[in-house]
Amino acid sequence: MDLIEDRAVVDPRTAEVIDRVALLPVEEVPGVVAAARQAFTTWSRIDPVRRSELLFGMADVLSARTEALKYEYSREHGKTPAEAGAELDRMVDTIEWFARATTDLLRPMPLPGREGFAGREVLVEPAGPVLAIVPWNFPAVVLARKLAPALAVGCSVVIKAPEETPSVARAIAAAAEEAGLPAAVVQVVFGAPSTVAALVRSPGIMHVSFTGSTRVGRLIAGMAADNLTPCTLELGGHAPAIVTADADLDLAAQTLVRTKFGSAGQSCGAPSRFLVERPVYAAFLERFCDLLPGFDFAGGTLGPLNSIARRDAVRELVVDAAARGATVLAGGVVPDTAGFYYPATVLSDVPSQARVMTEEPFGPIAPFRAYDTDEEAVALANSTDYALSAYVFGATSHAAGIARRLDAGGVSINVCPTAFPDAPLGGRHASGYGYEGGHQGLLAFGRLKIVQTSTAANTTPTIHEGNR
Repeated sequence: MDLIEDRAVVDPRTAEVIDRVALLPVEEVPGVVAAARQAFTTWSRIDPVRRSELLFGMADVLSARTEALKYEYSREHGKTPAEAGAELDRMVDTIEWFARATTDLLRPMPLPGREGFAGREVLVEPAGPVLAIVPWNFPAVVLARKLAPALAVGCSVVIKAPEETPSVARAIAAAAEEAGLPAAVVQVVFGAPSTVAALVRSPGIMHVSFTGSTRVGRLIAGMAADNLTPCTLELGGHAPAIVTADADLDLAAQTLVRTKFGSAGQSCGAPSRFLVERPVYAAFLERFCDLLPGFDFAGGTLGPLNSIARRDAVRELVVDAAARGATVLAGGVVPDTAGFYYPATVLSDVPSQARVMTEEPFGPIAPFRAYDTDEEAVALANSTDYALSAYVFGATSHAAGIARRLDAGGVSINVCPTAFPDAPLGGRHASGYGYEGGHQGLLAFGRLKIVQTSTAANTTPTIHEGNR
């Protein structure tokens, strides 16, 4: 039984408590779901054009508040203010994209004509109340990728917000109210595991969208299965970054350093294993390490990890790798300072047996190893159960050939892009299933209905074998 009624919000730079959030008791879950169902009845009947206008209104309210919000969010999370502001801008862009795409993507889809039918079309109808479970590491953009398409389709949304970084979800709920969305179309709750389980298991929830660890994702999927509730699961990652001998080493180093150590490496899509072709291995490592002073917690360009538990987990991965023969080229020592800081760390010649090569590091660790052939690089890249993101740097045609052989939901060549709102994002295997973003992400919150009209004025129903 959960006895905790609230939870502290801790500033990871100082380890001081800066806020508290009230946790929803399990016994109040039915009321939240009932309100979501009532709100769904109202919201789903609103014309998509009007829903689009209200989404644009939400985006306008949030855009006006991002400058102030970024400092509150930065303080909760540990991101630099620049990183927090950039994510908030992406949040607004995502809401605007779905607001813009709503009417186009929800048009009836005609099917080719068939003899005896006057018309055939596929309609998209809203699934019903959605439970959006949002992680602490990117609560702004991840929430936008769940909330905006769900609202666009006509669903009400219960947001299970992260207790570690509550400000963004609170701001979004306030923006929804100020923009004029009906009451309870957007609800924000915080809760202990038992409350989350009750929400997932509620028969009134029609879709669960979860972003988080693979371990918890499996639990969510199992609980949702009791009611056959569909899920979208964006889970852990362990993205390989392959650098070939014909790559632009300066471009690769600059891009990968920036992506690896942004948000202190606390991203499921960040490059996590660096596989470098042997002829350029030493040269690339040198370029990579030369750029590390640009990510320094003392200078405010590298934020802390979000919790002491996260910092300790990162430290243990480094200790394990070193014990197995890896060389610590940079970082690797917990600093004697307040907060949960850990330095940008580079490990060379890391053996496959090291935990950091198979466990999602979720921190500022860059483990390197050399490879000799494309076949070896592909085999190493595909050697984990994670299959979310991957990166290849090399001559375009060469890199493209490698990319086609990688088992991942998304592969980027000579770039490490963000998740754009118009593109589907999804993993494979232990990285989850389903898609967020783009048309595919919108349809996740819809249910398809095929409407077929006969040419005959009066027809006798035909009983098909599959309909008996």
